[in-house]
Amino acid sequence: MLNFFRRRDTVVRFLLGGFLVVICISMVLYLIPSGNGADTNTPLNQQTVATVNGTAITGQDLTTQLARIEQVQQIPTQLAPMYGRQILKNLVIEQALADQARRMGMAPTDAEIVQAAEQQAPQLYPGGKYVGDDQAAQMIAQLQMTLGQFQEQLRQDLMANKIYNLVTDPVRVSDAEVRQQFMKDNEKAVVDYVVIKPTDLESQVQVTPQALETYYQQHKANYNSPERRKLEVVLANEAQIGAGIKIPESAVDLYYRQNIANYTHPEQVKAAHILLKYPSQSPTPAEIAATKVKAEDVLRQVQAKGADFGALAKKYSQDDATASLGGELGYVQRNQMVANFEKAVFSLPVGQISGLVQTEYGFHIIKVEAHDAARVQAEAEVHDQIVAQLQKDQAVDKAQNLMNQAAQMAQKTPLQQVAQQLNLQYFATAPISRTDPVTGIGVNPDFASAVFSASAGGDTPAVKVAQGFAMAKVDQVIPPGPQPLDAVKDTVTADFKTEQAKQLAVSRAQALDAAAKKQGLKAAAAGLHLAVKTSAPQTRAGSLAEGGPVSTIADALFALKPGEVGPVAANGDNQVVYSLVSLAEPTPAEFAAQSVTVTQSLVQKKRDAVFGAYTDALVAQLTKSGKIKIDDAAMQRVLGGDQSAPTPGAPPAPAAPSPLGIG
Repeated sequence: MLNFFRRRDTVVRFLLGGFLVVICISMVLYLIPSGNGADTNTPLNQQTVATVNGTAITGQDLTTQLARIEQVQQIPTQLAPMYGRQILKNLVIEQALADQARRMGMAPTDAEIVQAAEQQAPQLYPGGKYVGDDQAAQMIAQLQMTLGQFQEQLRQDLMANKIYNLVTDPVRVSDAEVRQQFMKDNEKAVVDYVVIKPTDLESQVQVTPQALETYYQQHKANYNSPERRKLEVVLANEAQIGAGIKIPESAVDLYYRQNIANYTHPEQVKAAHILLKYPSQSPTPAEIAATKVKAEDVLRQVQAKGADFGALAKKYSQDDATASLGGELGYVQRNQMVANFEKAVFSLPVGQISGLVQTEYGFHIIKVEAHDAARVQAEAEVHDQIVAQLQKDQAVDKAQNLMNQAAQMAQKTPLQQVAQQLNLQYFATAPISRTDPVTGIGVNPDFASAVFSASAGGDTPAVKVAQGFAMAKVDQVIPPGPQPLDAVKDTVTADFKTEQAKQLAVSRAQALDAAAKKQGLKAAAAGLHLAVKTSAPQTRAGSLAEGGPVSTIADALFALKPGEVGPVAANGDNQVVYSLVSLAEPTPAEFAAQSVTVTQSLVQKKRDAVFGAYTDALVAQLTKSGKIKIDDAAMQRVLGGDQSAPTPGAPPAPAAPSPLGIG
């Protein structure tokens, strides 16, 4: 479990986002394809996908960024091109800003780069001392970066940050703007509302044969049957094959010795914690003191006889990742946490609760639940596990070899006989569509693709499936076509009732709205036998139970006078009719407490807007002058290639500049 105060998470967020560039830039980048006809024989990672002021952005730059993102978020294959295009936009903008900073004499010094590294990657500086280039390179390599690339990323981010500050430092907001935003964020409305759900009205929909026929004719294309195929399938089941493989003890012993690292378990502690966070990332002494007072109060409650640590964590902890879990962190190992937290958690006896532990995030109260010493599992402990693994490995090879034999034999021999001779599983299916499960295999997109790419009477290649390897013979192809109403009557009926219920909900809401504007919502709802809900006081960020987020009706709602009815709103298919009961304005004391935060938020929004406009203008200028060029064809080749592996024959990633390192 990665929590926000763990070191590696901090580095990942920094590397993926930079200081401000990715966060601040929220504009559409207009890039002109260069159409330069790149050599398609060049390895993908060497192909130039864009140039900015003559500096090339390569396929490797693009795929490396994608790989870093995939370390913390799995990217579906079909979305990789979209992610790639956005990454390219960011890379172009970063390069343009870096070039601008150099022209303006804002290139960072080596000392500034080191300072940035200390702030953004503190695990490279335990106790304030640099770990050295060799160890730093190993740590950075986990994020698919060389030390040199890390240093260059720091340099780029610093230059972008300098431009950002230069452009946006003059930004100010007026007292009137602050008060207006505060009022907007904090005024609270009590709302009466009625939710009319189509699902509640479906039983009232009358279904006649004529109405159903008319609906079917109007939506006939929705009820076409897809292409279906009747198959013969053979399956080399790895589990079945593996069960018959005998593994000698000598092989088990050899595997154990060769993989001893897999059975070596480091020291680890199972812990829970309560965190009282500082109110800002750079807290003042007064804020630190105030946070400590709150933490001391919680500590007294934790130390009280019979106290429930988990319940107190749920009540007080401000660690969003663990508070709902009673503060549970699970097992943690060394070098995963900031120094003070690690020192405390590994020094506490099991069952003991710490005093206040201060870190850069606030004050922690830690409970140690278990402490496992470092150890190596004996071979006997993992014997059965190794046997299963070796059986699985050998079964994969054997299954693949059997399927290769089956493919050759199937050219002359019926598939069922092939299965019998090779002791493979055999299935014959009824006609199935592309999305239907296949007997013995289930739903497998790769297998379905192979089946529906084969011609009638043809065989598919062997396909890896969850159970092992499979191939199929297409016995019959049934083309797509319309289905008669009788064949799809239940589906058509359900669709008709759903559609009619939606229309009925709209008409009911309109009728209620008209009546409510004359006699009030509660009276109108009573006349129509509809239940009225009354909300708790809600800000624009609130939500109405079953009525949806307040933000969707906020402009109309907060402009009403008490008793007035707003326009009908939709929450999905549900219709919402509402009226304002009361509107409460925040107090002067609340304004005094929040004015600084509101001011900071407004200033940040304005700064981002100003910087966005500046960047738009810079990119437009470089694009117009031909200094930004994009090779769409190269980008599509790169994004369509293998994102996970380097291109064969490609040169190694650049090494760290010597002798600077980042220390």
